[in-house]
Amino acid sequence: MKAIGNLLIGILGIGMIFFVIYNLLGFSGKDYDNGTMFGGIIFGLLLIWISFKKDKKTTAENYVKKENITIPLWWKRLIGFVVDFVIILIIYSLFVSISAEIYNTRIDKIYNPLLLISPFIVFYYSLQEYLFNTSIGKMIFKLKVVSAKANGKPTFSQIIIRSLSRLIPIDIFFYLFKRPIGLHDIISKTVVIKKI
Repeated sequence: MKAIGNLLIGILGIGMIFFVIYNLLGFSGKDYDNGTMFGGIIFGLLLIWISFKKDKKTTAENYVKKENITIPLWWKRLIGFVVDFVIILIIYSLFVSISAEIYNTRIDKIYNPLLLISPFIVFYYSLQEYLFNTSIGKMIFKLKVVSAKANGKPTFSQIIIRSLSRLIPIDIFFYLFKRPIGLHDIISKTVVIKKI
């Protein structure tokens, strides 16, 4: 199953690079900026690298194995993510509406909406996961974030790294592997477990 996941990720990476080359050569007739093209190549290369990466255990995976922890099913984390993301979108939409009323201009028309929503994502998760070890979406399934290094409450730096890592576009593809451990879990050395 993992081999099929790796193959699909590799094909996606190769497809991304071909898409960028196709557009750079002008065959599509669309004009993309250099940042988008550069990002597409980097994203494609990352996907290819992930597909060929050896089976090295991360700190989070070692912690799960050592403590014999049952990781929550991927669909529970997905539903939790969707709930959290809807809340973030509501907060972001309120911010855009209020700023439009105050400054008489739509800030999301001036700046890239993906860049504008990023601080909301980081703040939302950082605040909740540091104070409560969970988020509103995770509360539905009684899940919490623990440190894979200290077997307890994650440090503030772990939570910040975890929240910033969510902004990496390939984070979601890590759930295709044998355990539903995201890139943000691996980088921050944290694990999402069921509350006891």
